[in-house]
Amino acid sequence: MDFTGRIFYSFETYDVWRVYATALKASQTRGVTVHLEWEEFLVDDIEPDAPRLPAKLRALAACAAVRASHPEQHQRFVQALLTLIYQEKDHPGKDETLAVAAHVAGMDGAEVIARAVDPGLELLREATSKARELGVTNVPTIVRNGPPVYIKTTGAANYGNAVARLDLVNRMLNDDGIWTLAKP
Repeated sequence: MDFTGRIFYSFETYDVWRVYATALKASQTRGVTVHLEWEEFLVDDIEPDAPRLPAKLRALAACAAVRASHPEQHQRFVQALLTLIYQEKDHPGKDETLAVAAHVAGMDGAEVIARAVDPGLELLREATSKARELGVTNVPTIVRNGPPVYIKTTGAANYGNAVARLDLVNRMLNDDGIWTLAKP
């Protein structure tokens, strides 16, 4: 199976981590190729006069800045931040967390930290505007040559057959977009 797409994410929901973990588990299976292009998405805009950027939003803005300044290292930076925030429980707004992710991705931490808010936040808003034009409204959402597929998970997503779960999402991505699956 080839699982390819653009995945829109933020650090606001644990669903993003569950999708990442599922894709990672599935990619370790012979015959499964996973290639997800992680793209930042601002679910709720912030007040322009906000005295301080919320921690998870600052991390997301840093990702947008890295995408613009170091596109070849962006994916490693995002994956490092996902691991630090969700698995290691590091604080997303701390300079140390951004610096470690930058180091893992082969970048200078101080440079990443300096760009986290300016121009990061403006780049994040621009990317979100373009994603909304594709129909993205929430995260995690995967887009591949058709309607977006928004994924809502429960704790059970951490267990079971990761390949079968990705196969289901893959089939939804290949669908013509005339129906939706949902459980109460």
